[in-house]
Amino acid sequence: MISIATPLAAVVGIGGRRRRLRAEVRDNLSLLEELKKDEILSTHTPAIGWIAGKIALDVARLSGQPLGARKKPVPRGAVIFAALLTVGLGYWTYVLTRDGFVWYSVFPGTGAALFAISILGMFTNRQIPDDPDLPDGATPVQSSSAQERIASSVQLAASGADQSMFDDDGQAGVALRFVELMRKGQYELALDLADTNWNLCRIQARLWNMHQVGNLPRNGLEDLASSLLAERKPEDFWRGYVEAEAEQFAEAWSQFSSLGAASRRRRVARDYDLVVLAPLGSTGGYFVTTATAVPNALPILMHRVEGRWLVANHVGGAPPTPGWPPTWWAPGDQTFANLPADADATGATAAPAS
Repeated sequence: MISIATPLAAVVGIGGRRRRLRAEVRDNLSLLEELKKDEILSTHTPAIGWIAGKIALDVARLSGQPLGARKKPVPRGAVIFAALLTVGLGYWTYVLTRDGFVWYSVFPGTGAALFAISILGMFTNRQIPDDPDLPDGATPVQSSSAQERIASSVQLAASGADQSMFDDDGQAGVALRFVELMRKGQYELALDLADTNWNLCRIQARLWNMHQVGNLPRNGLEDLASSLLAERKPEDFWRGYVEAEAEQFAEAWSQFSSLGAASRRRRVARDYDLVVLAPLGSTGGYFVTTATAVPNALPILMHRVEGRWLVANHVGGAPPTPGWPPTWWAPGDQTFANLPADADATGATAAPAS
């Protein structure tokens, strides 16, 4: 009786689980609509993304979609070849030992066993590990599991992110193009994406550095900076300045070969947004649902000028202040760390590129 009841209960359980899953999907759909009406939960928490992701996963299970860790494909040709050798060597071993054991049957028997083990190895431990460069708490968009890929896409869609930021003329789009041009050493093209105030402060920082090492007199810095900013003259001096700046930025930002930007808008003042750029590693991006430290993040302050977004600062959260030396509002700036409190300006170096 028990032997009959056990498989019957299993069949009933499978059917019952699918009915419970359908009921749970219906309940979660109702809950999702209620959450959308709650301003706090829908705006300030990822609750909608969580529920929507769970619904998508449950529907995937109901429809029979494969879920699980991403794995390397099984090498079918190698499996077939190993299977043929296993069968052949196994049959040879059988022929040698069917009338009684003979010592030399050990050799084909061992070969058959080794090929059988190799087949087992081709079907196990095929999971592809996640990118080790991802920060703790991050879920990659191109994840190692189907569950995370579905949930992440829904999470991004439900996050309320302003996708126009990533247009070519959006905050993030301009910041990404600016960094890419600097990485390639195309400094003058990058200047077209920078605020005039940023350009002036870079010129002042470079001239101040040259003054500190004794190459330029203090009383001529203001006129030279104005000429370089307005007319890019003297031409020889401008070309040398561009080459030095391009080399400095290309070296400092050489590590940022694949960058993405945080999807939420960060307004810091009227017409000023902070764009956070971060390396993507081997993923197509990732999302976080809690406070997460992002290694090697590159914050770029953007300024909207006459409808255009331009880079305002590459090392600080406020626009740089022109002066001798200019102020970049970056912690650890040695220009001011070495500046005596009662002196106008001594012992300084130019602001770093990163």
